[in-house]
Amino acid sequence: MEVAVAAGGGAAKTPDEIIAKHCNACHGTGLLGAPKIGDTAAWKERADHQGGLDGILAKAITGINAMPPKGTCSDCSDDDLKGAIEKMSGLK
Repeated sequence: MEVAVAAGGGAAKTPDEIIAKHCNACHGTGLLGAPKIGDTAAWKERADHQGGLDGILAKAITGINAMPPKGTCSDCSDDDLKGAIEKMSGLK
């Protein structure tokens, strides 16, 4: 059995694991205006204003509004976060 290794040296995380542990509390309910998981229209609107998926990723890395940097997943790689955003948003 192979184990994927993230650039930071730890095991790579699946988007589902990241979402369940770090994203769902706010993005599951839309807390404080967070776009909800699966609401592609809301995510697309954000992407249109922030420079696409890469713009959303940049905001996730640095934090935005009430969301802390990396949405509390300090050991997530940029690729880990991008995978979670793609899964939550439905955007590619």
